[in-house]
Amino acid sequence: MLKDSCKILLIISLLIISCTIGVSAAEGLNSLITNSPSQADYPEAGALVLKDYIVADYTKKEAEIYQDNIIKIFNKRGIKKFGEFKIRFDKSAESIEITEAKTIKPDGTVVKVKPKDIKEITPPSANNSVYSDARIKVVTIPALEPRSIIVCKYLRKVKKATINGEFSLIERFQYTEPIKNKKLIVKVPSDKEVNYRTKLMDLEPIIKREGEAKVYTWQKEDIPAIVPEPAMPPLMNVAPVVELSTLKSWSQVIQWYNGLIDNQYKVNDKLKTKIKELTKAAKSKEDKMIALYNYVTSQIRYVGLEYGISGYKPHTAIETYQNKYGDCKDKATLLIAMLKEIGVKAEPVLINRSWNPDLEIVSINQFNHMIVYLVNEDKYLDPTNNGTMYGVLPGDQGKKVLLPLANKLAQTPIMAAKLNQSIVKQEVSLKEDGSAVIDYLEEYTGVNDYIFKDIYSRYTPKQQELIIKQGISRGFASANGVNPIILGVDDLNQNLKVTIPEMKVRNYAKSMGNLLALSPMRFPVSLAQIVASEKRIYPIYLSSTSDIVRRVEIQLPQGYKVNYMPEEIKLENKVGKLSASYTKENNKIIFDFNLKINKQEIEVENYKLAKELLGQAGVVVQNQILVEKK
Repeated sequence: MLKDSCKILLIISLLIISCTIGVSAAEGLNSLITNSPSQADYPEAGALVLKDYIVADYTKKEAEIYQDNIIKIFNKRGIKKFGEFKIRFDKSAESIEITEAKTIKPDGTVVKVKPKDIKEITPPSANNSVYSDARIKVVTIPALEPRSIIVCKYLRKVKKATINGEFSLIERFQYTEPIKNKKLIVKVPSDKEVNYRTKLMDLEPIIKREGEAKVYTWQKEDIPAIVPEPAMPPLMNVAPVVELSTLKSWSQVIQWYNGLIDNQYKVNDKLKTKIKELTKAAKSKEDKMIALYNYVTSQIRYVGLEYGISGYKPHTAIETYQNKYGDCKDKATLLIAMLKEIGVKAEPVLINRSWNPDLEIVSINQFNHMIVYLVNEDKYLDPTNNGTMYGVLPGDQGKKVLLPLANKLAQTPIMAAKLNQSIVKQEVSLKEDGSAVIDYLEEYTGVNDYIFKDIYSRYTPKQQELIIKQGISRGFASANGVNPIILGVDDLNQNLKVTIPEMKVRNYAKSMGNLLALSPMRFPVSLAQIVASEKRIYPIYLSSTSDIVRRVEIQLPQGYKVNYMPEEIKLENKVGKLSASYTKENNKIIFDFNLKINKQEIEVENYKLAKELLGQAGVVVQNQILVEKK
C-alpha cells in the first residue's frame, strides 16, 4: 500500500513539473512576442537577432558546437534574408543536427520545420575552394511574416580535428542586421593553452574553471548593424571578430601539411610524354611554363570531390592527369609536378579567397584555397579558373599566404595599374548632318581581361554579340551596322579584343544652328558610382588596380573647324592619376583620356581624394566639343 502511494505521489509530482515546464515555455514564447523590440525601435532593419549564442565544447572526444539563434522578422527584407537558414560545414569531418527549428507567428501560433524542409546542398563557391567536401545544410523556415520570430538551434559535431589534438575558431560579432545579445562560450581542457584575440572591438573574455574544463566567455549586447557600402571590403575584414587557437606557431601547421604530401608530385611515363608534347614548340623556359600552365588551367576541369583530411590532401599528380579533373589543390599539385619535370622550382601556396586574414592567430581555418608559387621567378599562379592568363591573380592580390614547403609566410603582390588596362579606341568620320562612321575597338589586359573573358565565356557567340550590341547602344543610341568581331574569349595566349568596323551612328553630333555639338567620351566611368556619398564608413575595396584608357580621333567634315574644346584636365593624388586632353591635328580632333587607380584598397582617410579624382572623371564624360562650318 505504501509503495502504491509513493508511485501515485511520484506521478503527480512529474505531472506538476511537466505542466510547470510547459507553462514556463509558453510564458517565454509570449514574452518574446510581446516584449521584444519592434520595427519602430529599428526602423532601418529587416530583422533583429534577439539571441545568437554559441557554445563550443572541445573537452569531448568529438568536439561539439551548439548554436542557438532567435530572430525577429520586421519586414520583407528580413523574410528574404532569413527565410532560409544556411549552415556551412565540411562533410568529411563534421555533421549537423537540427535540434529545433520553428516559427512563432505574431498570434503565438508555433509552426515547426518539417523534415522535408531540411536539405543538404553543395555550394557554388566550392568551385574555387580547397574544401571540396563543403556542404550547406539548408533549413527552409515556414509561415514567415512581419513580427514573426524564428527559432533555429543546431549541433555541429566535429568528428575529427584537421590537426590532431588541436582546434581553432573564428567568430564574427557584427552582422548586416542588428544583434540584441551575442555570446560565445568556449570550453577547453584545463591543461590546454589557448591563444586568442579580439579584433576591431574592445572585449575581453570572462575565464573560469568548471571541473576539468576552462571556460572562456565573450558576450556583447546591442550591436548595431553593419551598413553595407558599394565596393566595401569583405565583412570579415571590417567586422569585429574573436579568433582563438591552440596552435602556437606556423611551424606546427607546416609540419602537419608536409606530412600529408607523400608521392603527390611524382610523374609517370605518360605524364612525362605529355609534358614533352606540350613544350616541344616552346622557344624559351618561360614559354614552356606558360604552355604547362595553360594546359592545367584550361584542360583539367574543376570538379568538387570528397577527400580525407578535411579536404586538404590533394590527389597525386598522376591521378589528376589521368582523371582530367580535380579541385584547386589537385590542379595546383599537377602544375607543380609538371613544372618540376622541366626544372622549374614551384611550391603550393595556402591562401584565403574569401577575405584577407592577417595571420596573427595560427589557424589552418585561415585558408580555403591553393595556388602555386614559382620560387626563382617570384611569381604566383592560379590554375583553378579557366580564363585566367599566366601570372594574373584575379581576386588574390595583396593577401597574406602560407608557403608550407618554404616554411614561411608571404604576401601576394599587387599588380601595377598599367597591367590591368581597359582600352577603348574610336576612329570617327563625322558627317555634315551629324552622323558618323566609327571604327571601334575594345581591349582588356590583366584582371580586366579575366573579368570580361569570364562573362563572355558563359554565353554562345550569338549571345556574346547581343551583349556587345546592348552595351554599344548605351553610348550610341542610334547605332546600326554593329557587327562585332570578338577575339580571345577562350584563348589564354591572347587578350580579349572586340572590334566593330564601320559602325554607323545617325545622331553622333547634335545640330545647333551652324554648330555641331559632340561628346567624345560617351561611356561613363563605372568607378564614379562608388563615390556618390559625401562620407564613407569603410574603405573602398577594388581587389585590383586599374588603368582606363580612352582615345577618340574625330575626322571633321570638309569645310568645318573647331569652335570650342574643353580645357585640359590633369589631376594626381595618392589614389591615382587623371588626364584628359583635346588637341587638333590638321582637320582632326584627338581626345585622350586616362584614369589610373594605383590602389587596390582606398582607405577612408583618402576617400575625399578618391571622390575628387573620380568626380573629375565624371565631369569629362559630360564635356562637349563644338565644331562649325568655316
